Amino acid sequence: MKNAKINKENTPCKPHELELAISEFIKSGGTIDTSARKESPANNRTAAGCSEKATETEEDYTRKVELLKDLITKGAGIYALQYSLKMNKEEIKRMARDQGLKIAQRRPLAAARRYRHPQPDVGGLQDDDVIAGHAMHYAALGYTAQEIAQTLELSVRQVWELAKNYRFGLHHQREEHPD
Repeated sequence: MKNAKINKENTPCKPHELELAISEFIKSGGTIDTSARKESPANNRTAAGCSEKATETEEDYTRKVELLKDLITKGAGIYALQYSLKMNKEEIKRMARDQGLKIAQRRPLAAARRYRHPQPDVGGLQDDDVIAGHAMHYAALGYTAQEIAQTLELSVRQVWELAKNYRFGLHHQREEHPD
C-alpha cells in the first residue's frame, strides 16, 4: 500500500458537492459544533456511526419488545424466546422484567418413581430391569402379585408399580385348572 497512488479525479465526492451539502444542512436547521481541540476525521465518522447505531438499536429494541409481548401472550417458553429474539436468557429476562411481563415457566415432566430396595444388597442395588424381568417371568407363569412380592422380597405395591411401568399384566388370584 506504500506505492499506491490515490486518483483524486475518480473520487465520488467533489469539494464543491461537500460545500453544497453543508450549506443545505445548515439551511434546513442543522447546526455544526466546532470543538476546541483538533479531532481526526475518523473520530467524527465513528460518532456519527454511533448515533445511527443508537437509533437502529432503539428501533430494534422496540421491535423485540413487541415480539416478546406477542410470544409471551401465546405462552412461549424461554427457549422459544431465545430462538425468536436471538438473545440470551439474561437479556430476555431483563427485558421482560422491564416491561412487567412474566415468562411462562415449564417444569420438566417428573421421572417415574424408581423402586428402592428396603435393604440394599452387599453387592449394591439391583437393577430395576432385572427385578422387572423376574416379575414378568413369574407373572407369565401365573403367579399372583402377592406371590411375586413374597418371592422377590418386595411389597405388593412395588410389584404393581413394576407391572405398570414395564407394562405387563398381573393376576389377582391364582386360577385353578380342573384336571
